[in-house]
Amino acid sequence: MAAMTDHTPGTPEPTVLHLRGDLDHDNEREVAAEVEAAAARSAGLLVLDVSAVTFADSSALRTLVLAQQRAEEAGGALVLLGPLGPALRRLLEITATDGYFTVADTLPQARAAAGAARRPDSA
Repeated sequence: MAAMTDHTPGTPEPTVLHLRGDLDHDNEREVAAEVEAAAARSAGLLVLDVSAVTFADSSALRTLVLAQQRAEEAGGALVLLGPLGPALRRLLEITATDGYFTVADTLPQARAAAGAARRPDSA
């Protein structure tokens, strides 16, 4: 797994964490630490670019669910930036968590989706 974070401190731009390769038990701690660090730098919107994820197992799902919960608790938002690869899409579908996450195909869509999710009248 390789990860790279895009963030400019002091700007309203979202923090984008690019995840690549396999997200599985072998690198669960590394992925969780990267996600946690990116969330700490985030100014409210954390975007996880998962478009280059080639494999994901239940430990990856656990990391994503925890990140979503932390974002909600902090009053922020988490968006998965795709398009989702077949492995991650299937994992979300078979675990019925595909509706739990906001997914966008572009960064502007991610910003818009996060804004809509945070508006009180969007429920």
